[in-house]
Amino acid sequence: MTLSVAPSPEASAAARWWANKLTNGKAMLRRRFTPDQAHRFAAALAELIDQRLGREAPQQGSALTIDCDYRLHPLLAEAAWRSGLLVSMWDLPMRTYMRINPGRVTVSEGYRAPEEIVWAA
Repeated sequence: MTLSVAPSPEASAAARWWANKLTNGKAMLRRRFTPDQAHRFAAALAELIDQRLGREAPQQGSALTIDCDYRLHPLLAEAAWRSGLLVSMWDLPMRTYMRINPGRVTVSEGYRAPEEIVWAA
């Protein structure tokens, strides 16, 4: 039996932000997903982010950037696949860049948009 470990606060905050865009974002296609689908997507994405950041021994200065700019970032595509959803680049805001650092998550949503803090320790 394996024990499930809760995702880091950074991973959870980042995943919730992207999942929220599936239910009420400014996507070009404007296909809406249900809250349950968004929750499954967020859970899968948080796990993938944690794996990528290396939650065992996070490095100061280690960062992960997730974007949606004329393609889905591989982590977004993998989270969609794992959650059984058909998510395309048109379902999320284009020209969006998220930076995940230990203790801080920021996002720039849209062309030349200012960077905003999503979560900070």
